Amino acid sequence: MILECKGKLIVTGVGKSGDVGKKISSTLSSTGTPSVFLHPADAAHGDAGIISCEDIIIAIGKSGESEELLNLIPTIKNIGAKLVSMTANVDSKLAKESDVVLITPVLKEACPLELAPTSSTTIALILGDAIAMCLMELKNFKRENFALYHPAGRLGKRLSLKIDDVMRKDKDLAKVLPDTKLENILTEITVKRQGATGVTDLNGTLLGIITDFDIRKKLKEGKLDSSISAEQLMNPSPTMFLSGSNAYDVLKQMESRPNPISVAPIVDNSKRLIGIVSIHDLLQKGL
Repeated sequence: MILECKGKLIVTGVGKSGDVGKKISSTLSSTGTPSVFLHPADAAHGDAGIISCEDIIIAIGKSGESEELLNLIPTIKNIGAKLVSMTANVDSKLAKESDVVLITPVLKEACPLELAPTSSTTIALILGDAIAMCLMELKNFKRENFALYHPAGRLGKRLSLKIDDVMRKDKDLAKVLPDTKLENILTEITVKRQGATGVTDLNGTLLGIITDFDIRKKLKEGKLDSSISAEQLMNPSPTMFLSGSNAYDVLKQMESRPNPISVAPIVDNSKRLIGIVSIHDLLQKGL
């Protein structure tokens, strides 16, 4: 029924059940099922206008006898919306008026006085989350969809930020030709402040990369002098990433190596160098 709903899911409840309902509604909306929370008291004072005949109402109430919920039922029926109840009382008025009843059996509350809603609200929340997760699977809801609804915060960045938004490019991109000598290589690395430079041919195709580590290694080996060229210094087989890659995926791959990669070139489908990214750049983005 919910999967085939052409309208929205409206979750309602009072007290602690209402608080649970707000969370369930929020989870549904963020996972691809349009939903809003409607307080029964507000509904009685005009907000019931949000309900349409294509909607489904999920009413949460342990006893199923809350006056505020029961007073909303005639309006739901008159509009023609469907009513789904989540209650521990199958014989309640709410259950009897519902099109579908989801039983949330509670033997006793966790409260030592057996008064404060604890076990009952937990079960209702579990059921609501289970419904949302099932709908995600049935709708084939993907990471890309999740990112669309979560553009902010670390979660949003990890899902939606592309490597092209982080990498150094254009005038900030350090690159030299194969025959470039040491002095100019060092100047390029220093001026662009990347700790590395790409080595390309005249067409911009990536041939390799030179990092601070490569230079220090040659120096330690006693093989560094002013006549050395970029082609002699470079790593000809660097780990590279494709333009359009997810920035967080790139970060994970750079960090997961036995010897973590500090700097990596970014190329297009023709292996032309279009950017360079460092772990520092990625971490600065809050990933």
